[in-house]
Amino acid sequence: MSHFSTPFIVVNLGCEMLYVIDQRLKAQNIGSDKSERVLMDIATVLLHPKLLDELFIPQPVATHVVTKQLLQDISATSIMKLDEYSMTKLWDLMTMIFKWQLSVATKQNIFDITRRHLKSIARLLPHYFPKCFIEQTMRRFENIEQRFTDADYKCLSNTLILWFSEYHTKISVLLRLGLQNKDGTFSLPATINPNILHNLGENIYKYDSKKNPVEDFERRCSDTSEISCLLSSIEKDILPTKHTFLKIQLPFELGNKQNKKRTIEIDTQFENIATNFKNNIEYDLTFNPNLPKSPQEDLLQMLDEC
Repeated sequence: MSHFSTPFIVVNLGCEMLYVIDQRLKAQNIGSDKSERVLMDIATVLLHPKLLDELFIPQPVATHVVTKQLLQDISATSIMKLDEYSMTKLWDLMTMIFKWQLSVATKQNIFDITRRHLKSIARLLPHYFPKCFIEQTMRRFENIEQRFTDADYKCLSNTLILWFSEYHTKISVLLRLGLQNKDGTFSLPATINPNILHNLGENIYKYDSKKNPVEDFERRCSDTSEISCLLSSIEKDILPTKHTFLKIQLPFELGNKQNKKRTIEIDTQFENIATNFKNNIEYDLTFNPNLPKSPQEDLLQMLDEC
């Protein structure tokens, strides 16, 4: 079992989550200001250096329950609210599309897919999103790639295949694009559109000609997975607070076998971020926000320093 699987699973699934949310925001004609805010909040937490510090500590792969809860907590940091049905469908989409990418990647590896995920979400995010978040995340994966031997990569690949092996849901967008068969198996690479096959990790929804599939899935089909109504509410009148924090309980067992917590103060933009690694476990993080807080930011909860 590879001890570097967790960041690959969380970051790649998180990017797929952003693709789905962006697609549903557009399909439901949510205003650009709110849409940008939702994507901004989720990406800021997903790629925040403090969270990545924990994910990149060598550790046994996180369980399915832990990973799902972590990504659900991240999705809840925005003004978007997901009901139980939508969260279940979102999880099905994230896991199955990433599993499909891993299954048909004949000439690309997990590092190629991860880089493409990060570059693609960078194009979705508003211009004021701190580019250093994307760049620093890519550097972390590049550092692992440089150290990996063939045996390390094989171990990582086998761990990811095993982790996703229990998911077999039929996904409507994969079915529409001819990427999944009616029995739930994936199509052979030779039968797939070369543009899709050569760009694994990109936003798959740009290839889907059905711009708004909501009406087809209001029947709650039992054999396919689609989010027909992602946003149950977006609150309008939210009072600003003086301090806004996000709290995420990290259920991964680290060296001291205790659950870890991290505190992240969220702002709409970070002027600069410096990370100084003191040793394998302890980190120092400094950032200086330079913009006033957004009214929606009181929805974010905080993370206690360990």
